[in-house]
Amino acid sequence: MTGKTIALKIAAVMLLASAAAPPAWAQYRENRLDTRPLTLYIDLGYVNLNSQPKWMTLGPELEVRLGRLISVNPELSIWFNQSFRGNVNVVPGATVNLRLGRFLVGGGAVRKVSPWAEDASGWLVPKVQVGYLTGPSRLTLSLMYLNQTNHVVLGMTIGVGIGRRPREPEG
Repeated sequence: MTGKTIALKIAAVMLLASAAAPPAWAQYRENRLDTRPLTLYIDLGYVNLNSQPKWMTLGPELEVRLGRLISVNPELSIWFNQSFRGNVNVVPGATVNLRLGRFLVGGGAVRKVSPWAEDASGWLVPKVQVGYLTGPSRLTLSLMYLNQTNHVVLGMTIGVGIGRRPREPEG
């Protein structure tokens, strides 16, 4: 994938995100913010939207809130081939997110899976993600960078929050 293609895809994502911003801000209410220090998400995703091999993912993610804007999210996913053949990979990872209202932007890393052995050095693959929170669920787009070949792997995840309802902020 060339640099122009990557730049075009990033520009398209940014354009779509900016188009969604005004309606999201119209719905934003200060007294509806989720203030739970811990939230468990069950994530269902699709990795490698732009090339082969493609994986479906399933696993838990724990959001640990470190104040109003920052969260640390350790995760553990099971990646299996979209055709349900071949190896199943257990992929741990972690992301640090900056939460701006209903939007989040973050960076972190996931463990390298064996099909990426030639494409990435080390045992971690850097990850950048953007997301949108809606009620108890979250939609995220992830970009994972394979540093040996300069390829970007795209992933889309829907996470459903488990647990009690968010409490209202005090005062």
